[in-house]
Amino acid sequence: MAYSRANGLDIFYQLHGQGDPMLLIHGVAGTGQNDWKYQIAVFSERFQLIVPDLRGHGRTDHPETITGPSYFELAASDLVALVSSLNLGPVHVCGFSLGAGLAAWFVHAAPSLVKSLILVSAAARVNRDIGRGLFDLWEKLGDLRNVSPSRAKKLALLHGEQQWPVLLRKYSAAVLARFNEDEDIIYRRASEILCPTLIIQGGKDFVNPPSLSKEIVAGISDSELVVLECEHWVPGLLPQEFNEAVLDFLDRRFPQESSP
Repeated sequence: MAYSRANGLDIFYQLHGQGDPMLLIHGVAGTGQNDWKYQIAVFSERFQLIVPDLRGHGRTDHPETITGPSYFELAASDLVALVSSLNLGPVHVCGFSLGAGLAAWFVHAAPSLVKSLILVSAAARVNRDIGRGLFDLWEKLGDLRNVSPSRAKKLALLHGEQQWPVLLRKYSAAVLARFNEDEDIIYRRASEILCPTLIIQGGKDFVNPPSLSKEIVAGISDSELVVLECEHWVPGLLPQEFNEAVLDFLDRRFPQESSP
């Protein structure tokens, strides 16, 4: 197991494969290994994957460090520190859901470390009118009575029996505080993202409406959108189609680097 020290915390990560480096950023209450389990074997044939567990998640642990709306910038800076410590940049940055927001913050924090951006199930901005599903999800996360026994068992395996309830409560409070105060995720600074960008969205996503991904495409000059007919967890629900979309994008934009 490998750890990198960042912002007073030991960040767990795994490296897979050889080639051009790619950072895979998981979603809330997930882990790198779990959220990307259908991608790691495929992508590592052509890329060197950096697969961390975010602050408060999995083997990085310490969910108590998810404190308020500043969590997102802090978690993104953890990832910048990780990539910098490995001396592997610039990297292709691929993030799912929460990880997509962190991927965008990564670009703003360290644009020279980013070769391309892949945003999966991303939101340009969130308010209760256009992102009701997201607010419902976050509010339910904070009430452990909404967690089924089977879900609780899985969360305990991923994060630890004592840690997962803290993770859900702290993250829920942090994200609600952030977006009640400021609905922007990528929207206002989208024009600052200059690297080639692929947005992949589930056409049946009730958590993150497809319209929010379309706003990102409109804001990033060098971007393209792929819509796959599934719900939120696109990499797990349609893994073959997702993998093909990512590899096609990288083959076209970086043909020499992504070739086997």
